[in-house]
Amino acid sequence: MRTAMDSAKTVFLFPGVGAQQPDMFAEFLVYPEYRERLQEVSELSQVNLQEVIHGERRDALKQVRVAQLALTATTVAIADILRKHCGLVPDFVMGHSLGQYPAMCAAGYLDLATLTQVVNLRSEIVEACARQFEQGEMCWVLHAPAATVAQEVEKARAEDGVNIYISAIDAFDQATVSGEMAEIRRFAPRMEAMGGLLYPLKIGGPFHSPLMAEARAQLERQLDFLPTAQPVEQLSRLVCNVSGAETPAANIKASILQHLTSPVQWLRSLQYVAQNGVTRYLEISPKSVLSYLTQRANLPMQSVCEPQDLFAFAQTMSAPQNRREQFLQRCCYHLYSAKLPVLDDPGALQQLRRIRTEVKETLADANHKQGEQAAFIHARTQQWLNIIEDAGAVSLAIDKRRLQHLYDAAERCA
Repeated sequence: MRTAMDSAKTVFLFPGVGAQQPDMFAEFLVYPEYRERLQEVSELSQVNLQEVIHGERRDALKQVRVAQLALTATTVAIADILRKHCGLVPDFVMGHSLGQYPAMCAAGYLDLATLTQVVNLRSEIVEACARQFEQGEMCWVLHAPAATVAQEVEKARAEDGVNIYISAIDAFDQATVSGEMAEIRRFAPRMEAMGGLLYPLKIGGPFHSPLMAEARAQLERQLDFLPTAQPVEQLSRLVCNVSGAETPAANIKASILQHLTSPVQWLRSLQYVAQNGVTRYLEISPKSVLSYLTQRANLPMQSVCEPQDLFAFAQTMSAPQNRREQFLQRCCYHLYSAKLPVLDDPGALQQLRRIRTEVKETLADANHKQGEQAAFIHARTQQWLNIIEDAGAVSLAIDKRRLQHLYDAAERCA
């Protein structure tokens, strides 16, 4: 287990359906936030998630809608626990398939009630659409370059009229196709001739493909309740797994709809966050599926901890000394990690130099009480960000909110 954290940029990864399992995250039941999130989603969806995940109704996890609700409630809860108890707020969030939705909540784009409404609607509409297909399915295509698979899918549709589509690009040599099983079988010989192997995922529908166009049209008519303004409490930058780039709040509805009919671009999304300076990732999942794909992407990114160690990691990082260390590291990152910004206002630059000196002196003074020291450094770092924001005409709202959460966690009663 890795527990070392610093100011390196981090991304939280959220899994899709298939990661769920009975009694997942059971250790987190000791946290009130975990129990509260399960209760909230249970009341809104009329599905008793406590019974489904940790009780006697575990077979219900095989149902797609129930699995989606269970993963949504639990992973949002754990992200909340990491923020409140450990002060861990990632720079980026992203999710695979369904995982994009809890990622929206963790980033502050949607509250849990709105998210539950979206997941409920989406699952009902998508399942109804999937039932119209004869053995609709998704299949991994393994042992063949993903780019080649995509080319062969296009050729199969154009030359042989095979009605299948690429529905995910997960790694350089791992893609997913969607369609009816009869059509996928017609496509299989093309890949087998190249040494490829098709592996059915038993998902029950041709998801993330144009075959779900009817579901997209139905869902579009029912999403008027989504917020359209920039979220007031945005904490992290959300990467859309369809575009493989950041999604502004104004595009949330379009992203949700596009998500139904377009392939998941997981590899491209990982490459995007790596290009934007992310060097750490944390998979909030019962399984290590996304960690495995991240390792295969051959990017300069390291795991913060393994999924099976999440609870121990949270316990370690919630220790008072670790919470305080996280906070101070973030302050020092803002104040000392780069040269002074280029500003036209000489007075602003003078203020920044003074803040650097005052904080350095405070850190070196052993006579300061920890609480007083933290409060002083917090105030000065927020002042630093305000000066840069005002003089540089840039928005640092997310940085200031993240710093506030780190300070709140550092000063929580042990």
